[in-house]
Amino acid sequence: MNRPRWLAALLLALLVPLGSAPPGVADDKRPPGAAKGRDLSMQEENPLLTSPFEPIEKLRYDLWRELPKADKNEAWNPYRNGAAVYLDPTMLDYDHQVMPLLKETTTFSHTGRQAWAASVVRVDPLREYLKHAAVQRLDDAKWGELVVVSALNIQKSKQRHSEDVIQKVLDKYGIGDEAELLGSSERQNCSRCARLYRPDTPLVFGHPYDISVQEWVDREVEIAWARNKVAHLGPEAERRAEKGVREKYQERVKRRNATAKDKLVTDLGEVRRGLEARYGHEPSPAFSVNPKQCPDQGTGTQSLGLQQTLVLTAAAKAANPCDDAEDTPRVATGLGSTLAGPGLGTGGIDFSSMELRYLSDPGDGSGLEYSFSADFKPLKGDARTATGRAALSQSSDAFFVWLSLAPQNFWVNLNPDEPDRIVDGRLGRTDAGKVMLEADLEMKKTVGKLIHPHSALGRKFWGGVRGDCMSFRNWILPAPASVHQDGDKLYILDAPLDVQMETQYLAGNGASSARSCPEQDKATEDHNEALFRDLILPRLKKAINTAPEYADLRRVYLARVAAEWYRELSRTKDTTYGDLIDSGDIDTWRRTGDWRPTDTFDRYVDSYTKGEFKVTDRTTEGDTTYVRSYVYGGVDLTRIPLKTVTDDRFTSDFAGLPQSVDRSLNAPAAVAGDETVWLGSPTPRQAKAGFGAPAKREAQEGQAEQEAQEPVSSGTWALRLLPALLLAPVALLWLRRRRLNNARRANHLRRNAVGRPRR
Repeated sequence: MNRPRWLAALLLALLVPLGSAPPGVADDKRPPGAAKGRDLSMQEENPLLTSPFEPIEKLRYDLWRELPKADKNEAWNPYRNGAAVYLDPTMLDYDHQVMPLLKETTTFSHTGRQAWAASVVRVDPLREYLKHAAVQRLDDAKWGELVVVSALNIQKSKQRHSEDVIQKVLDKYGIGDEAELLGSSERQNCSRCARLYRPDTPLVFGHPYDISVQEWVDREVEIAWARNKVAHLGPEAERRAEKGVREKYQERVKRRNATAKDKLVTDLGEVRRGLEARYGHEPSPAFSVNPKQCPDQGTGTQSLGLQQTLVLTAAAKAANPCDDAEDTPRVATGLGSTLAGPGLGTGGIDFSSMELRYLSDPGDGSGLEYSFSADFKPLKGDARTATGRAALSQSSDAFFVWLSLAPQNFWVNLNPDEPDRIVDGRLGRTDAGKVMLEADLEMKKTVGKLIHPHSALGRKFWGGVRGDCMSFRNWILPAPASVHQDGDKLYILDAPLDVQMETQYLAGNGASSARSCPEQDKATEDHNEALFRDLILPRLKKAINTAPEYADLRRVYLARVAAEWYRELSRTKDTTYGDLIDSGDIDTWRRTGDWRPTDTFDRYVDSYTKGEFKVTDRTTEGDTTYVRSYVYGGVDLTRIPLKTVTDDRFTSDFAGLPQSVDRSLNAPAAVAGDETVWLGSPTPRQAKAGFGAPAKREAQEGQAEQEAQEPVSSGTWALRLLPALLLAPVALLWLRRRRLNNARRANHLRRNAVGRPRR
């Protein structure tokens, strides 16, 4: 049939504003038909392995981990299309949109059959899919990450496309389509969902789906010609002619959709196997049973799975520490479900800030309850789960080192005059010992930066120095740690570190210090020390307690606080790890690799010899030369002063903390208005028994109830009234529907033959 091109163009122009757009969407969107976009199946054998689909597949993986065994295949259902929208952070309000959006899900939201997630992804892998102007804008603003919202569609009673789910989330936070940089969908966006996007928003899809824009136009042209051809035969002939054209295109679309479904089955299978291989095997067990105490089970403790990896389960005092090992299930815990996932999919959690803040020994012999706090910093913190795993391992190793070795050995000392007294021999073979030595060296570098004569503070300091000899010896020490004990539960509320000059340090230990500058009078030496205490020491103390370069030291110190409390607890009751205390056995927690304590000492000597700075300034009065100042000292964690917070003050000042910790044992927990996320885990036996599961279900049910109480929009009311408006057509189709229903009830094969295709 030879059809004029002008007619097709005219129909296309007329069809653009037609069709049923979703509620709240303007009429000047894309034309009818599946969205025009980039078909990645033309470039990749499995398009779902490309970067635009990573958040969707991460969502499926998280859902797979969350669902009970009987329902796990639902996460990889090819009929549940996945879609994602990438958002420009330069067009979002950080406090009112980014923060609450990412905080709502932390990992993902799963209520009923709805599943969606907000997360953070890097820009670099997506550059080729974004518009050049958008990439340039992000580069100029120095944004290296994007916010992405991904979702799966909803089937059954409340059918909702994945794009609808995303749109509802964006509407909730007032995020307009001008912030959308890219849209991705496993199947090509259908005609209805295509109009949720701006015409200039780049779209990519995994496989063609639905009727294309050109096919829509061709179909309408053919219908017009077919009806016109039989117009002289009457209206019934025209309807039959139109029906024939529509059925032809429906058959074409049906074949295309079936092909998309079949390919998605294959693609999703490959994605699933890849994710399980990459993230299904946990890192080396942290806080685990010593493999030497257990019989050979092939893969050893690696076979114990996620829960054994992420809970405090070291050499238990139980008669058989390996009991139930093979039966330990892969249960979802707060920290486990977060760290077991891929890459940056955890939204705004800053894993570099993870610190042990809660510990409990419930006495079931399988391990300890614990919870870590972490800062919530979307787009600003370190969201890599690998960082979180390292922080967990570091804390767990340090905890058991502090239990196994005698406290009098918990010191390090970098002094060029004492090369044989760097660190205790056994402590120096652990990561905790390395962290202390590196922190000691870092402290000396920090002092060098603070007293640099070209800085304002340095000029003020050197302007007040007297004499020609300066030697400052500083020690990092524990300040009183504020803790609250509730039976066998410990809450570490505050655990700051102190910095003291050697005169203070030795006086506190009942010793007197030698003169650091014996050729200089004591008054001058006291003056210089007081000047250092007033100007430099407060800033040095602040850096050690807040700067990222000391995060490892703060982390192992919190483990030291927990271990000190655990030592005291073990004196009054049987504990799971009581037999480890002062055992001296650190073989399980020895460092691997080539590092030795002398490596750090040699770097210090090099710094000491060459100087952190050497500056010569010339003034009108002649040459003024600033010489090196020698900074000795160390880190001493031998004594931990614990300051107990009373029940009344704990209830008053830390209301809600126990509830947050309890929730964190099963899922990441955050309190509204607080920028802290809690990540924890119950003991293995508690997890196996479903500890805390009812609370999680209650939270999901509460979310569903809240959604049910949301105000109804005018568009929704129109949809609810639609059945009444269509009553007459429905009555006419009643007989046909009755026959179809009877056919569906016949048997499952017949139901599949006559049922509507699912989307």
